[in-house]
Amino acid sequence: MKPVRAWFKSIVSSDARSTLRHKTPPLVAYFWDGGCPVAHSVKNISSSGFFLETSERWLLGTLVMMTLQRTGSDPSRADCTVIVMSKVVRHGEDGVGFSFIPVDNPSSAGTTGPGSQPADRKTLDKFLELINSGQDYLHFN
Repeated sequence: MKPVRAWFKSIVSSDARSTLRHKTPPLVAYFWDGGCPVAHSVKNISSSGFFLETSERWLLGTLVMMTLQRTGSDPSRADCTVIVMSKVVRHGEDGVGFSFIPVDNPSSAGTTGPGSQPADRKTLDKFLELINSGQDYLHFN
């Protein structure tokens, strides 16, 4: 009976976070909640998503537009921030886990200005490369 129970438990409690995570990245996130923007620490990040330290508890499946910004860099540099569409996938004691939802083609949407649309997969990957490399900047062109 124990092998069946162990097998069932492994299926039910499998951890979907299977990609390599960068813990305590030099990164903060901003989201709009109706008030002034507040920086929230990103606890870890991977190619598939991130964990945000926050007291907010959105419903699972909620889509949230986030601005991720590298700390310790010039915030006016366009390559130190990225806007991402993200989906709530889990709750933790100290925050919320998100998966990235990259857009297919950001240029097809009518842009209203630089940095106003969520990132596509290529842009997101380059930003993540910047975070993992520890470099001060990386150009996306």
